[in-house]
Amino acid sequence: MNSTYNSVDDGGPWDVGMEKSPRVEFDNRNVVIENFRNFRYQSNRSHEERYETRSINVAELETADFIVVPFASQPDLAHTMISFGTGDGQHTVVSIESRRRQNQKYGIIKGIFGAFPLLYAVADERDAIGLRTEMRGDDVYLYRSTATPKQVQTFFRCVMARVDKLSRSRENYNTITNNCLTNIRYHVNRIWPGRIPWNWRILINAHSDYLAYKLGLLESEQSFESTHEKANITSKAKGNWQREDFSALIRS
Repeated sequence: MNSTYNSVDDGGPWDVGMEKSPRVEFDNRNVVIENFRNFRYQSNRSHEERYETRSINVAELETADFIVVPFASQPDLAHTMISFGTGDGQHTVVSIESRRRQNQKYGIIKGIFGAFPLLYAVADERDAIGLRTEMRGDDVYLYRSTATPKQVQTFFRCVMARVDKLSRSRENYNTITNNCLTNIRYHVNRIWPGRIPWNWRILINAHSDYLAYKLGLLESEQSFESTHEKANITSKAKGNWQREDFSALIRS
């Protein structure tokens, strides 16, 4: 891939898992992702660093799962992610984050005033979820969306186009207007205009799963309370990042 992309990685050293920004190339039906993150994390805060190049056949994508990770210190706020799955059970997570330097703490006010670049991390599911359950001790909720395979593929291409754009030029993260959930909403509404209307739960985003439920974006034949309880995969995920059947296990 073109070395001129390297400029977006200047300004470090970056925090763990943020050292390299992903880069993509579109090759017919495939999307080739460089700097695909596949770390392994331990509860003692150690980790194994691994960046890879992966090729994803877009036509094989069938599912998109909505992941919500509430902040223990601020339970009305959360980090949100999307996990794209293929028919054979492989999953690719896109995590939209504030890119921080080593020893730099995230802050809501800092995020409002452009202290952080925007990062679309593309990672293995054991990495993206394991970081939260092993190193940070967070609870993780995973919901299956109602998107059809064709919709999932369109959604994925839209997200990867943004990854490509960010690999070429810096864009600032913003706590209110340019964060994990506002960008998920942006991608959905760009493809299906008006599908996610403005709602206060976009800002108080630990409640975004309820909004998605009410909008019919999540698979469920139960009450939201039952759906929410079933979506909690924390106990299944914790300590199991090394298992090859991790993705199947957390959905069992």
